[in-house]
Amino acid sequence: MKYLVHLSRIIVGNLFIFSGLVKANDSLGFSYKLEDYFVAFGMNWDWLHQILVPMAAALCIVEIVVGVAVLVGWRMKEVSWSLLLMIIFFTILTGASAIFEIVRSCGCFGDAIPLTPWESFYKDLILIVFILIIFLKKNMIKPAEDKKEVISYFVISSIIMIPLSIQLEWNAPLIFTVAILAIALLVYFIKTKKAAGLAVIASLLVSIWFSYYAVEHLPFRDFRPYAIGKNLPEQMTLPEGAKSPVYENILAYKNTVSGEVKEFTTAEYTASKIWEDKSWEWLSTDSELIEAGDEAKITDLSILTHQDEDITDLVLSEDKVLWIVCYDLALASTEHMNQLNQLVKEAKAEGVKVYGLSSAGTAQKDKFIQDNNLDFDFLVTDGIVLKTMVRSNPGIMYLEHGTVKGKSHENDISSLNELRNN
Repeated sequence: MKYLVHLSRIIVGNLFIFSGLVKANDSLGFSYKLEDYFVAFGMNWDWLHQILVPMAAALCIVEIVVGVAVLVGWRMKEVSWSLLLMIIFFTILTGASAIFEIVRSCGCFGDAIPLTPWESFYKDLILIVFILIIFLKKNMIKPAEDKKEVISYFVISSIIMIPLSIQLEWNAPLIFTVAILAIALLVYFIKTKKAAGLAVIASLLVSIWFSYYAVEHLPFRDFRPYAIGKNLPEQMTLPEGAKSPVYENILAYKNTVSGEVKEFTTAEYTASKIWEDKSWEWLSTDSELIEAGDEAKITDLSILTHQDEDITDLVLSEDKVLWIVCYDLALASTEHMNQLNQLVKEAKAEGVKVYGLSSAGTAQKDKFIQDNNLDFDFLVTDGIVLKTMVRSNPGIMYLEHGTVKGKSHENDISSLNELRNN
């Protein structure tokens, strides 16, 4: 049982750190996912929407800190209860989401590792087993008094984070875990009893800064298809050799004598020769997806004029273009409009096309332009797509021939040259 408890702590602790960091990297995006859940469950309350971002950030921070606490054995009575309540809540949430098809992706690992609701539900069912072991044996889990145990947790956790960081092409999970456990290891050799507590405090402070910075600027690592270096037209089409979806035709027939209704696949229909029996009449033919095919990474990007003309291809083919992205003009910040106007002026002087992208109607966008003295017009794009493009309202994107060359949060608006080279 001792080794099973150690295994459970290593799995749960590292998974919570990894999951928390990936979501804290984009707390704003995680808040959008929470909003989807709240709306789906009928919790569309104004006060709740106003605290979504700090709530999302807080959940990520708690997840990280609890993960560290499990690894160092700090206050396991309180921590084990937190783990159990969290996993029960999320298992119910992902289970309901899977059964009732509430959302397409659970958001457990943000945009880094998209999981379907069913995949997330199965993951939670496995995780709950390890958490129950920790909960039932919480009294035997204490801060390490043996340096071999401290070193073992440090080495094994570091090894676990290496492939995860390689998969994401992002070293933050590895660096964070190594740094925090190194603090615990260092303090252990100085003052054993304070090592666990100081490691937890350090993880709390770092995760607060990490999450705050990602909200007030942009995510440290952008996992979305609109990240710097991504070519949008290429991601809107499938490459050669892409796997096509497989469908099965389901034919329904009704017996005119007994009233019985039967469904047949194409093979069953051919084998039965039911069409030769005059007592059966055809009712319907439905197509059922048997195996999903490949899907383009961007399927929902369209750019329209306010006269409903689709100019997506035209805009994406521009040599150089600056996008001012506002997913909701009613919520758009106007604090940095002077810097924005200066950037637009600089871009136009260099022959760069400038477009605003929003989901607003004509009257709203005209008023916004007038109120803020903007020297560019807005085109129409779906608000959810705009939220995905850049985590800022307004946000800045610079593209060349459809490839994203630079992005900026409204708090970091700089010169065109700096944007181009960021």
